[in-house]
Amino acid sequence: MKKNKFLSLLLGLVAFIFISPVVANAKTVNVYFFRSSTCPHCQEAQAFFEELQQDEEYKDLFVIKDYEVSSKANVNLMEKAIEKMGNNSSGAVPYIIIGDEAFLGYSSDSDDDLKEKIKEVYADDSFVDPLADIINDSNQTDNDNLIILGIFAGAIVLIVGGLYFARKDTTKLEKAIEKEEKKNEEIKEEKIEAKEKEVINKTTAKKTNTTKKNTSTNKANKSSKNTTKKTSANKNEDKKKKGN
Repeated sequence: MKKNKFLSLLLGLVAFIFISPVVANAKTVNVYFFRSSTCPHCQEAQAFFEELQQDEEYKDLFVIKDYEVSSKANVNLMEKAIEKMGNNSSGAVPYIIIGDEAFLGYSSDSDDDLKEKIKEVYADDSFVDPLADIINDSNQTDNDNLIILGIFAGAIVLIVGGLYFARKDTTKLEKAIEKEEKKNEEIKEEKIEAKEKEVINKTTAKKTNTTKKNTSTNKANKSSKNTTKKTSANKNEDKKKKGN
């Protein structure tokens, strides 16, 4: 029973490792958010999106693709995104892309527009993300590493599970061998005990026979002596009679 439960847990964990990336890639709207850690408007926009991710109506509709432009790689990615979207943002942040629309800068006045755009893109089943090829190319190495990590983790889980079951089987085998050895030892002790009893019995029987033999011999000797005495007494009696 425990073995089946562990196997179910093992398979479930392996399934989670390989299926979770697929689930994570289910349809959601990508919100591309290019920002700077020193930009106050970026911080305001970030706070807005973090709050929106807690909103029951919106939290399952979108994911934030956050790119901090202090990284040279993210700067290059932003330049490619600007070129792809056909904007002239001059590299200013925050730079937000939702679907086929780019938002330059941020203020609370644009909150409703951002929400509406998220809903619009989510509802459009035929929508194709214009930045998908750019982002996928830039993240290809990360994706490959994630796949390798998933395979590695799955292999570790399988190895640990295999060692667990192998250890259990080894333990069972060891117990069976130990039980068989104990049984053989008991049989051996029983044979030795029986042999000892047999020797004791033979010795006792031999002593008994010797005692009986000695008793018979003593009786025979005693009987012989009595007969000899009787014969001598008879001879003396006969001599007395002749003398008279």
